[in-house]
Formats: sequence, C-alpha cells, structure tokens
Amino acid sequence: MAEHRFFVYTRCNDLNSSRRFYTELIGLKQIWDDDESLGYLVGPAQLSVFLDPASTATPHWSFQPGWGYGLSVESRPPLAAASWSVELSPEAFRDAVDRLRTAGVTAWRREPFWVGYWSYVVRDPMGQTVELSDPLSSGPDC
Repeated sequence: MAEHRFFVYTRCNDLNSSRRFYTELIGLKQIWDDDESLGYLVGPAQLSVFLDPASTATPHWSFQPGWGYGLSVESRPPLAAASWSVELSPEAFRDAVDRLRTAGVTAWRREPFWVGYWSYVVRDPMGQTVELSDPLSSGPDC
C-alpha cells in the first residue's frame, strides 16, 4: 500500500502574523516562505497558508471532539469553521504553550487540560481553532 500525504490549504490576510504563530510560537517545521505563502511539514501532512488580503478572521471557536469532552451538545461550539490539531512531543508541547501564553494568544482555557491526552486550544491569527496535543505525558490521575 502506498504512503499517502495529506495537504491542508488555508488563507490569511497577514503573512507575518501567520509566520510568527506557526513558526515561532508553535514551532512547526517551515518548508517554504515566499511573498504569497508559507508551507509547513507536519508529520505526513503539509499545511499551506496563502496570502489573501481580503480575507477576514473567523469570529467563533470551532468544536473539536477531544477538547469538547464533558460539554453537552447544546454548549459545544459549532462544527462549521475549519480547525486542526497538531500533535507535539511533551517538551515541544510545554514550550509552545509557554510561548503562546507569553504572546497573549487567545486560548480556550488558560491552562492545558486532560481529555485522554493533554490539550491546549488556541486561535490562529485568522481565528481558526488550533489544538496542540501531547499524547505521551501522563494524565493528572496517573
């Protein structure tokens, strides 16, 4: 069976803000950077961010099953907006959370929380929901 790659394409109205968020704050491996786009290798996937000066930020959180744990269906954010998760090593997760908090990035909760793995949910510069996860560290009851 052939290995498959997965590609995600999104837009931004400010490449510098997106570059800072994905490269400096989260620490993704950047594979290109030009005047109109950024590219990241995320495991077997590729995230591409394209400049669209007319694009506007998403105003709401987007529900993701993991961090919605314990929420009733009625209290969950809508599913409509695009969102994604990025699995990080325990050290990369802690470092990214620290950088994001120091930078004042909007987070779903102030601290990482346990949903069967450690989760920290933030909004990128375009308002898209991005979950950082650490599935390797022990939970609070372990």
